[in-house]
Amino acid sequence: MRYDEFRDQLRDALHDAGLLLGIERPSETVDLACMDRRWEVQIWRGERKGTEPFDVLAEISFRWTALNAARGHTCEEDVLMEMLGRRSRVPKTQRRWVRVDLGLHASLPYGSTARVPEPQLLSSWTAAMGQSLDKLLTDIQERQGKIVAVTGGRENVKIKAQCTAQGELSLTGVSVSAFQVVRVPRAWDDPDRRNAEKSIGKELARLALRFKMALQEWTSKVGELGNWVRYSPPPPEAKPLEPWFEDEEEEGGPKIIH
Repeated sequence: MRYDEFRDQLRDALHDAGLLLGIERPSETVDLACMDRRWEVQIWRGERKGTEPFDVLAEISFRWTALNAARGHTCEEDVLMEMLGRRSRVPKTQRRWVRVDLGLHASLPYGSTARVPEPQLLSSWTAAMGQSLDKLLTDIQERQGKIVAVTGGRENVKIKAQCTAQGELSLTGVSVSAFQVVRVPRAWDDPDRRNAEKSIGKELARLALRFKMALQEWTSKVGELGNWVRYSPPPPEAKPLEPWFEDEEEEGGPKIIH
C-alpha cells in the first residue's frame, strides 16, 4: 500500500463516519530533511451547540515515513535485498504500521478568558474525560502479564492559560491528544504471502468510528465545563500590588534602594 492509497482510504472512512463534510481542506507537507510526508485535516463546525462559550476543534493527522514509502513502492523481497544483499533465506519482516493522531481542542473566543476552575472540579472533570477516552481509544496488548504492544492511547488533558498583569492565571482553553495504530499491508512478490495480507478497510472504518465517538464525548464534556465557566461567580477584585522597593533619603547622602 502506498501513501496515496492509505490517504484516500482514510479520507473515505472519515467521510463515511460523518466526520468530513467535504468542505475541509487537508494539508499535505513533505519534510525535506527526512522526506517524511504529513497529512492533516481540521474539523471545525463553526458553531457552539452545547459547548458555549468554547469552540471545539478536532485535528486528524498521520506521518508517512520515507522507509514506509520505499516499502510501498516495491516488494518486501526487493527492499531486503537492497538493505541486506542477496541471501539464500529471506529473513522475516514485521508488518508495516502507521500512527494516526487525533487532537481535540476547546478554546474560548479570541481575547476572552475565564477563571481557572477549582482543583476539585478540574480534577474530577479531567478524570471523567480521561476514563471516557480510555474506553474508546486505549488498546494495550498483553502476553503473560507483560505489555507487548500499544496500538492506541491518549495523553493527559492539558490546560491553556495566560497570566494577567496581577500575576493571576486565566483559562483560555483545554486540549487532549490521542492516537491509533493502523497495520498497513506489505507488498510481497510471493503470491501466497500477498494474499495473506488483508485489506485495512474495516480497520480504518473502526478507527473513524472511534474518532467520531471520541469527538462526541469531548464535545459533551466540554459543554459541562462551559456551563461552569458561564455561571461561575466573578473573580474577586485583585488588590493593587505594593511597590517592592522603598526610597529613603539620608542626610547628606544619595537615595538608597532596598
